[in-house]
Amino acid sequence: MVLRSIGVIPDGNRRYAKKKGISYAESYHRGFDKAKEVFEWCIEHPSINKAVVYALSTENVERNDEELEVLYELYHSNLGKLVEDSMIHDNRVKVDLIGREEHLKVLQDPIEKLKSATGDYGDYEIKIALGYGGRKEIVDAARRAIEAGEGLSEDSISKYLYSEFDLDLVIRTGGFHRLSNFQLWQAAYAELYFTDKLWPEFNRGEFNRSVEFYEETKRKFGR
Repeated sequence: MVLRSIGVIPDGNRRYAKKKGISYAESYHRGFDKAKEVFEWCIEHPSINKAVVYALSTENVERNDEELEVLYELYHSNLGKLVEDSMIHDNRVKVDLIGREEHLKVLQDPIEKLKSATGDYGDYEIKIALGYGGRKEIVDAARRAIEAGEGLSEDSISKYLYSEFDLDLVIRTGGFHRLSNFQLWQAAYAELYFTDKLWPEFNRGEFNRSVEFYEETKRKFGR
């Protein structure tokens, strides 16, 4: 089947920092640059038009304040740069952040600017999962469905998820073979591609191999 949507779990930033003898801040900065590269590869692909990247989990938010401060400063700076990025505007890419509102408040200014600048686009769609947890997303969706008087069903829960489209392929770097609470509903029938490469080391060749893996897999959707 045609590959249209991918999810990315970019694991290995801190291990990369130790491997290269650099600061966590520098490693995360390289990780942001890598995310932009991957977005560009998706846009260049003939059929991929939707992507979700796991930027910060609800578990990550429990890290020490000093590390979180570095991360949020980087998010603030890089999200601000996306507002002016020609790649985003030339390709009419809609950019959205998904996650628990309490974790997004400190980034409200760049988030609102991104929504305002790209909200009318739709040729491509990028979602950045920040302060995000798959289980919490499903709970929140179920609560909203009940509050709307729609009851609980697959359709009603799907309607109120943070991210409305299913994933065809999930790519995880860093060597671990798990979803780590990422897009549990949307990835129910996704193909899973794992690579030992740490996130900043992920390259175009490995991306192409993940696409080839998907294209060579016969999808059965549980049947």
